[in-house]
Amino acid sequence: MAKVACGVSLILLLTFAVGLAQETTPPKSELTVEIELCTGVEERMPVGMTESFTADVDQVWLWCRVTGATDTTVVKHVYYREGVEMATVELPVKSPSWRTWSSKNILPTWTGKWEIKVLDEYDNVLATIPFTISPAMASDDSE
Repeated sequence: MAKVACGVSLILLLTFAVGLAQETTPPKSELTVEIELCTGVEERMPVGMTESFTADVDQVWLWCRVTGATDTTVVKHVYYREGVEMATVELPVKSPSWRTWSSKNILPTWTGKWEIKVLDEYDNVLATIPFTISPAMASDDSE
């Protein structure tokens, strides 16, 4: 009888574990995004599109067009420098076609490899864009 009780307990435990795994799997996102790394946004459109900056840039911007939302939701722009998260910006999405953007202030010492990940409300990665920040050019004041 002890073997039967142990077997039943094991089956219940496995059923519970499988149920937890299924509950924690985020749903597949219905959102799609178009993104542009830029130096600013004017009239809801990106300006100064680029893939690299110098350290005197002050700010970098990520413009994003989100399509496919069936209800109000959010996207997140997560900024990483050399693999370390530097900032997360949560942005509302309020229609099936929505433009939004974020910016990140950059200190002159923050050179190196960067990337921004765009995530949906369940942290599914919708897009990733790498970029670099190189040291600022020294000015020549010898005139």
